[in-house]
Amino acid sequence: MDASTLRLGLIVAIFGLTAFLLWKDRENVERIGIIFLRRTENGIDFIDRVANRFPRFWNFYSWGGVLAAAVSLPVISYSMYELVSEMFSTGAPAKGAGVLYPSTGSSVSQSPGAIGIPAEYWFISIAVVMVVHELSHGIVARAEDFEISSVGVLVFGIIPGAFVEPKGGLPGGEEEEANPHGAWDQGNWVSRVKILAAGSWANYVTAGVFLLLALGFTSATSYSNGIVYQAQSDYPAVQAGLTNGTLQEVNNQRIRGIEDIKAATEGIKPGDTVILNTTEGVFNVTTTSIQDFDGGYIGLQFVEIDTKYKGGFENYSDLVEWFASLLNIVAFVNLGIGLFNMLPVKPLDGGHILEALVERFAGEEYAQQVNTWSISVILLIVAVILYTIIGPF
Repeated sequence: MDASTLRLGLIVAIFGLTAFLLWKDRENVERIGIIFLRRTENGIDFIDRVANRFPRFWNFYSWGGVLAAAVSLPVISYSMYELVSEMFSTGAPAKGAGVLYPSTGSSVSQSPGAIGIPAEYWFISIAVVMVVHELSHGIVARAEDFEISSVGVLVFGIIPGAFVEPKGGLPGGEEEEANPHGAWDQGNWVSRVKILAAGSWANYVTAGVFLLLALGFTSATSYSNGIVYQAQSDYPAVQAGLTNGTLQEVNNQRIRGIEDIKAATEGIKPGDTVILNTTEGVFNVTTTSIQDFDGGYIGLQFVEIDTKYKGGFENYSDLVEWFASLLNIVAFVNLGIGLFNMLPVKPLDGGHILEALVERFAGEEYAQQVNTWSISVILLIVAVILYTIIGPF
């Protein structure tokens, strides 16, 4: 069974299991259109303990989120403006705009209006996004003395999600009834902004952590099964300063075996300069010609190391690449979703931040216009995506 079939099976199994669990627990599931919500109070005590354990840290953390939001709102707004403007001026479908979906492919792929992510990466990434995003909302909310009514999971059509639901206002005020499915619209505007910004801020921090892990993991494991070489006397490699070590790259092409060497050096002629990235360092080697050798000769003798891995991967390097790709994709998805969530359009967090700011500095009557603005922008985004997918209407 090939990898594509396994990924298709994973997609069907997870979405099928989700539908089954919603049906089985239907008495506790609330449906609003195509949105299914399952509330619970489990986890609220944990959020309280974390928030109360490090109050100074969470105050500092929440202000970091405010700063991140101050940068993110104009950045994503300008990016969307540029994307739409270019589409209208050129008539060409928007580039870079798309919906993330689980694919059966082995690598990230982009088609008009959609970005496919290998299924196992997609499900792991979305799970990480949901957990850190909503946990951050909840912890900062409790640190700001907001009450939490429930936490839970939701399914929008077939797309999974999560939520933390606010309950009342700040201590000292009259407790109001819960605002089901609502935003954090209780308390003063500063606290609201801190709570709303916390979700995307957590995604940014997570993206940074996973990128650092990816860099560290790649550095620690790269080329562990590479090509061991010994430089030959009186040939260009020795003259360039090489002695013996492990060859990692040839002209920026990764080397893991003899076949990679052949592919990377194909077409190299005598007198060409070749960049060798090795455990000894990076060297520029000018090739030479020798008898009975077709092409430019470098002067390295190679010993291929066998690193077969008996665990479902063809070899150890495949496992390394899979895990490194996972770390990078989790970072990419967190960054992308976190930034998009700061678009100043309701029901996104950025839209609720905009509403809080407009209400504070312009008045509640103007804050009502944020709803009209949000509907207009959402319709525009949908139109852009549809245009990108199917072309002119």
